[in-house]
Amino acid sequence: MQVKTYSHKVLYRDCDMMGVVNNAVYVHLMEDARVEALNSLGLEYKKIEEQGYAGPVLSLSVEYKASARFGDEMEISVTFERYTGARLFLSYEMRDKATGKLFATAKSEHCFIDLKTGAPVLIGRVFPSWDNILKEVT
Repeated sequence: MQVKTYSHKVLYRDCDMMGVVNNAVYVHLMEDARVEALNSLGLEYKKIEEQGYAGPVLSLSVEYKASARFGDEMEISVTFERYTGARLFLSYEMRDKATGKLFATAKSEHCFIDLKTGAPVLIGRVFPSWDNILKEVT
């Protein structure tokens, strides 16, 4: 299991009226961290979309542990948990970069599809290099 990290400074727009990061923002940060983690492995998500494929979210769960606030430096760790050839399972930890305080944990499950038909595809058939790398990191 390989872990990749992504940093985000909490912006004013990330916060709700209570001055804490809105719960929906965590999902956006997970997406940013996931795309960056893939890119860091040489798996440019943009390239598969340009060739007519995508990796949509099948399921997502988030557990909120503590409130992040405007100005906090968050570090989002993405762990490549499991890859079956058809599905990719990731986990996330969102922490305060300075103190290590845990803000949230999460899990997501993804498949790969043909954008024209919406049909699932085995990534190894259309992007063998992705298949090899994902097998190595999980």
